[in-house]
Amino acid sequence: MKRKNAILAAALSATMLANPVFAAADQACLQHNRIWSTRIFDAHTLVVTDTTYKKYTVRLRGACTGLTNGDAVVIFRTWQNLGCIGDDDIIGVRTPGLGFVSCYIASVQAGTPAVGGPG
Repeated sequence: MKRKNAILAAALSATMLANPVFAAADQACLQHNRIWSTRIFDAHTLVVTDTTYKKYTVRLRGACTGLTNGDAVVIFRTWQNLGCIGDDDIIGVRTPGLGFVSCYIASVQAGTPAVGGPG
């Protein structure tokens, strides 16, 4: 009986630990500590590559001032390295003429943004 209860408790624990992973499965998980490179796509969008060479599209809320300057430096300002970067997280953009500007993330999606469109 003790063995059966131990197995049941282990299965229940595993299910509870996996539940947040299943809930977030439809969202891309870009971890702050795994960012390898950042490319500016436009004033609203970044393309980020992680250490496993997966690409993510990071869309911002509105245009981010100074983002498209050739000498802009992008800084992800998250507090948890292992957490996923997501909605309402802050990125900073530092440019020589403007200083430091904060911008908010609207979404993170796996893959690169579509270029152009139909017609």
